[in-house]
Amino acid sequence: MKIGVCVKQVPAKDAPLAIVEGGAWIRESDIGFETNEPDSFALEESLRLKEKQGGEVVAISMGPDRAKQTIKEALAKGADRGIHVADDQFYKLDPLSSARSLAAAIKDEKFDLILTGLQSDDQGFGQTGVLLAELLGLPHATIIMQIEIVEGHMKLKRELEAGWFQWVELPLPAVLSIQSGINKPRYATLKGIMAAKKKEIATVSRASLGIADAPTQRIERIYIPQKTKKTEFITEQREGKWNKVSFETLAAAQQIVQHTKGSLTAVVLGKGVAPLADEIAAFQLDEVLLVEHDLLDKYTPDGFSLALHQVIESAKPDLVLMPHTYQVRDFAPKLAASLGKGMIGDCIHYRYENGKLIFVRQMFQGRTNADVVFTADAPWIATFQASAFRADLATKHASGKAPVKPVSVDLKPEQIRTKPLELFREAKQAVDLTQAPILISIGRGIKAPENIPMVEKLAKLLGGEICASRPICDEGWLPMDRQIGSSGQTVAPKLYFALGISGAIQHVVGMKGSRTIAAVNKDQNAPIFEVADYGIVGDLFEIVPALIEELEKTAHS
Repeated sequence: MKIGVCVKQVPAKDAPLAIVEGGAWIRESDIGFETNEPDSFALEESLRLKEKQGGEVVAISMGPDRAKQTIKEALAKGADRGIHVADDQFYKLDPLSSARSLAAAIKDEKFDLILTGLQSDDQGFGQTGVLLAELLGLPHATIIMQIEIVEGHMKLKRELEAGWFQWVELPLPAVLSIQSGINKPRYATLKGIMAAKKKEIATVSRASLGIADAPTQRIERIYIPQKTKKTEFITEQREGKWNKVSFETLAAAQQIVQHTKGSLTAVVLGKGVAPLADEIAAFQLDEVLLVEHDLLDKYTPDGFSLALHQVIESAKPDLVLMPHTYQVRDFAPKLAASLGKGMIGDCIHYRYENGKLIFVRQMFQGRTNADVVFTADAPWIATFQASAFRADLATKHASGKAPVKPVSVDLKPEQIRTKPLELFREAKQAVDLTQAPILISIGRGIKAPENIPMVEKLAKLLGGEICASRPICDEGWLPMDRQIGSSGQTVAPKLYFALGISGAIQHVVGMKGSRTIAAVNKDQNAPIFEVADYGIVGDLFEIVPALIEELEKTAHS
């Protein structure tokens, strides 16, 4: 089996970020770099597949000369050779331009399987795998937690939100985006490091690939966020029920229309979803487009992308908005690429200035914000993160309903390459954190599992439960049923105490409804302080023992 794995070099997690004058990018001169952590899971999975199936693993990276170090690390762990797409200005590329360059560099390799990490820890677009699949004409699946290969096809375990999973079947060749926690990445051995020196790294300049630079979006500026608390298509349904974040996106769309003075249309896809179309028609919309087809009965990225492609070409909207759910991130980049357009994903806000829409998204795991604008012609596609807007602000018609217009699409069975199987949850959760009045949550700042008993002692003294961000559960330091965030539990306790948690949006969406949030972090610019009511910039290994001491004094007095 010939496997390609995309690995990216990003600033080290503890690197101090300084932004260059004008906000175009960060100052790189005095910071260290490392392999993008999500890509390390993809690399490990490719090596395990090679050990089972035979063949070779090719590590692929794009960037300046320093990016070769990431390829060398992959070779030291067991990859057989590398491909470096050299470009000193890679950070200026939008996701579609980057994917076009990678696709051109590897198209002649004829890989059986291409693996990517779910997203990068710097720009965090999370689109590369899906875009590569569309550009190379391959099927894809995202957020993969298990791979089984049998007789030329794969059975894959996909993670969904809130503890749900789904098995899907997919033919080979294909592209997969790997979720963190699927495995435990190996370390390079001395023998592997020595062997890597003899392995080939082929370098090709991005300029030589003949890819015309026609970016569809542009980062206008990057900045440190302020620490304050404070005609479009929408909607997603699954299994005949609305995803609640659809109404958050509806609220965002209604606000945008007030600025642009445009019309607002909802699109509902599926089979037997007329009642859902009728339900959404009660909201302030100009019309609802109802798209029903037998091949849309179960979600597949091929089916949804092909159907929406036809609807968009017919209706010719300027802006297409969707909620940034696991389902949307699985097909929306494919849809955008099929239209020859880019997508601004994972947005947390927008502004309307001088007749222009500016979308705000996080970068560097929430340590900075970026203003991003579309530069190509419409239609434009954007997604909003969960909790970016309040669903209860979506307004309904004062009287009556928006008209529901049935729209037909042409889909054929052979176009649907993914076979969706059952939805399921893992074994019942041992603890229901939604009922806990006080939660003490730990992140990477805890450093080692040996330090967790200290936090457990604090939780006991406060009468609370201990929980964690995803990396802690991925490491196995706490069980997965104690994870808080988009793929874990969503909680709203009286007190949420975050220790050593940076505050990436995937974690924040699971706890921002807490009545009171207190946070301890050494980085004064950690995004957790943006949602915290009380913040302490300091070392948790000094602060937690002091808290324990004071609580014990109170208990004994």
